[in-house]
Amino acid sequence: MSNVGYEKRDIPVKPVIIGGFIFVLTIVVTLFLLFEYYVRVLDDTVYEFKLSKRSKKLIELRKSESETLNSYKVIDQEKEIYHIPINQSKELLLDDQKK
Repeated sequence: MSNVGYEKRDIPVKPVIIGGFIFVLTIVVTLFLLFEYYVRVLDDTVYEFKLSKRSKKLIELRKSESETLNSYKVIDQEKEIYHIPINQSKELLLDDQKK
């Protein structure tokens, strides 16, 4: 019997090891980048979820602030102390500074 059709030499070890190392390195880098992407997406999702919830206390506070900043009110009639909206008070201050 002749050995025709069979390989007569070993595989090239050095190129196989280099190729294997490059393959493993590619997999490790890909997994690392996927993990970093996952962490970033997870953080963004959690951040958006927490911001989407509005606290009842915060809503009430904002409503109270808005009413206080944009309403008229008599504080002391005798001393002539009045509460006016903040925009109007700014205009009055600017007018006084111009004079």
